[in-house]
Amino acid sequence: MGYEDKVDVIDLIINVLREHEKNLDDLVARLENVVTKTESTRPSPAKTEIPAARIEAPKLMISAVIKNWGEFREKSLGASLVAFDVDEKKFNVSVLKDGVLYSYNEDIPELELRFKEKDQRIALEELNIGRAETVPTILRGRLKCGLEVSLKGLEVKLPEGSSVYKVSYDIDDDESRSWLSFQLKTDKKNIIRGMIKV
Repeated sequence: MGYEDKVDVIDLIINVLREHEKNLDDLVARLENVVTKTESTRPSPAKTEIPAARIEAPKLMISAVIKNWGEFREKSLGASLVAFDVDEKKFNVSVLKDGVLYSYNEDIPELELRFKEKDQRIALEELNIGRAETVPTILRGRLKCGLEVSLKGLEVKLPEGSSVYKVSYDIDDDESRSWLSFQLKTDKKNIIRGMIKV
């Protein structure tokens, strides 16, 4: 096979490929016309109104536990659902936003004083504050995140003449709801006491 014969074969292959390309372009154009006609004749789905109280959440993809309140607040602004609770001496907040479940928790302190009355004075025998990081909460009366806690005390007299005064901290539902609504820019009706599970 000479040089001219090889060029003729290559020309033939190129011409056949061009013809196939033209046929494919025609088929694609006809398919696009069919799809356009089908979409224009398809009835549109009926629109239904979702009541304001009902929350439609996107499909959950991931969950994130955030330790810093400022960062948690930034990620949670305008969340569609917020849940808060106190569980095992922890203040827990979780939100559902853009398919992500964000969680924040913080220790609620416990304080226990053991004292004895002696000569019309009180002698402190023992002070138990639990964990050191809860000291600011004990002194300020608010959690690190800024939520105010209420104080409850209980005194127990011991047989040997000492007394133990136990201080526990708790949160008020209405105050917590209002505070979270302000902090997270979320409607109060979308804030529940409980938890979000996936």
